Amino acid sequence: MRLLDDFYVYPWTSYQENNCNTIFVDGAVPLIIDPGHMHLFNHVVEAMARDGKSTGGVKCVFCTHGHPDHMEAVEMFGSDVVSGIGKTEYEYLENGGKDILMAIGCRMTDMTFKVMLKPGLVTLGDKTFRVIDTPGHSPGSICLYWEEKRALISGDTVFYMGVGRTDIPGGDAEKLARSVSELSTLPIEYLIPGHGEIIKGEKAILKNFNAILGRFFR
Repeated sequence: MRLLDDFYVYPWTSYQENNCNTIFVDGAVPLIIDPGHMHLFNHVVEAMARDGKSTGGVKCVFCTHGHPDHMEAVEMFGSDVVSGIGKTEYEYLENGGKDILMAIGCRMTDMTFKVMLKPGLVTLGDKTFRVIDTPGHSPGSICLYWEEKRALISGDTVFYMGVGRTDIPGGDAEKLARSVSELSTLPIEYLIPGHGEIIKGEKAILKNFNAILGRFFR
């Protein structure tokens, strides 16, 4: 589904299995954000094909955080594809976090990430995104903000009338509250969460932030 020029969102709408919304950004350096579970990735392949796009042309894959419903399908891409995740998240996973998640039943990818994303700007061809550290749902969760289009890819930090859970190992409700509060100050016209529906319009998005901050973080 094309949301903006060169910007496609493939939402996961089945309640039978957990998976995330996947984003594809076309251009000189085609990018997929949060490819989801490996065994469910074919829904992205098929949806992109309907839009005349192919996963075979993807040059970069970024993950907003290290939970398998967002990053497992990184393994579907070859070694020529540049994979990236937040630097803090990578360090957490490599220093015991991966073992903890596996102990509670998560299947973790064996793929090594090539790029450690840190707060600041990352430019891919003619597209520039701002990487924002948003810990809380996981220790090193990040959001990606496309300032030119006022589009926020929020991962599991903030949803429509909800936030990411913090009872998974590495979660922290106080840090999540600060992350959500920081994001609420951005001028956003499109909020694309890791799960659930897209929110459009600055007023609707601000209303969503205010409701969340009042309901979850009084």
